[in-house]
Amino acid sequence: MFSTLKLLKKLLVVVLLASLTSKTAEAYIDPGTTGLLSQVLYVLFYAALGVFLYCIQYIKRYVVSIKQVVSRMFGRRKKNEDSPNS
Repeated sequence: MFSTLKLLKKLLVVVLLASLTSKTAEAYIDPGTTGLLSQVLYVLFYAALGVFLYCIQYIKRYVVSIKQVVSRMFGRRKKNEDSPNS
């Protein structure tokens, strides 16, 4: 228990010293970096849009095929199919 308290005290001292002696960070973002970032985001956006539209098209095809199967099983028949003599 005492070793844990000693460790926490040392950690607190290190954190306080580091926070008191730290300077402000000076950073520079190159203008080309934003262009690269926007290009990557465009590609990711349109890729996600393409996958979404493909899934919608796949679901539509699946629903149409189910509708066709159900209409064949329970749907009405045409007049020329009802009477074979006509």
